[in-house]
Amino acid sequence: MNRILLAGILAVLLLPMIPAAAQTAAQPKPTEQSADPLAKTETPKAADDEEAWENRWFWFVCSTNYHNRLKTSEQQIDRQINGLFGAVFPRWEGVTTFQDWRDEWLVWDLSAGIGRDINPHLAWTVYGVAGTGVIRNREDYHLLLAPVGMKEYFTRTSLSLGASLRWWPWERAHRDGPGFWSIVKGIRPVTEMNIGYSREISKAEVRASVPIVGDVLHIKQVETYNLGWLSPRAGIEIPLSDKYSINVLGGYLWFNNAQNDFDGWMLEFMLSGRF
Repeated sequence: MNRILLAGILAVLLLPMIPAAAQTAAQPKPTEQSADPLAKTETPKAADDEEAWENRWFWFVCSTNYHNRLKTSEQQIDRQINGLFGAVFPRWEGVTTFQDWRDEWLVWDLSAGIGRDINPHLAWTVYGVAGTGVIRNREDYHLLLAPVGMKEYFTRTSLSLGASLRWWPWERAHRDGPGFWSIVKGIRPVTEMNIGYSREISKAEVRASVPIVGDVLHIKQVETYNLGWLSPRAGIEIPLSDKYSINVLGGYLWFNNAQNDFDGWMLEFMLSGRF
């Protein structure tokens, strides 16, 4: 997996240099000027090139839904919480976890970044990602006729930095005129290869309390992961105007560690604008 991440890093760093080198090699050599001082020297006009490459920079904001595996953490919760307290309290029904949120499409994050066109088919981007969520379980039980208040809190926080290469196989999405059908006709496929670094923090806290006494049990566990990841994605770009578009992408995340918890597929919605 580390070799795959290294190959991805080299691709992100080296591919943007290829078009620039090709353009440099393709530039025409200067010709000798006429000896006649009255002869007009013609210089190539760059107006067309400038017009073609206007608005090469673009910004974007994304919201991404994740379907991570979560196998290791769920097994730990079943063993240490559901298994233990299920044996103590006959009415124990289990706790709500991030696996439940995942299955209900409730695990989302936000990202924002900027990018620049390399050539008519390629662009690079850099971006930051952040997301956090807290699941609060509260329930009252009885043990030997004594009321026991149970609280189980689960928190996940994710902070990431990423870079990508975007590739349009044919051309970028664009509108040829007004109206709904110009949007439909302008839709184009787009693919991405993303690579980045992520800091994942998982917290679990369990409290058991009784009247007057208060907490009789308080357990807290924190796990932190520093991970590298690779994520290929593909989807469509929908033009809204000459400068704005919406992207819908699906893909998969591979991490270099803790794959049973963090690997999984994702769905991304992106709003992009050129400036």
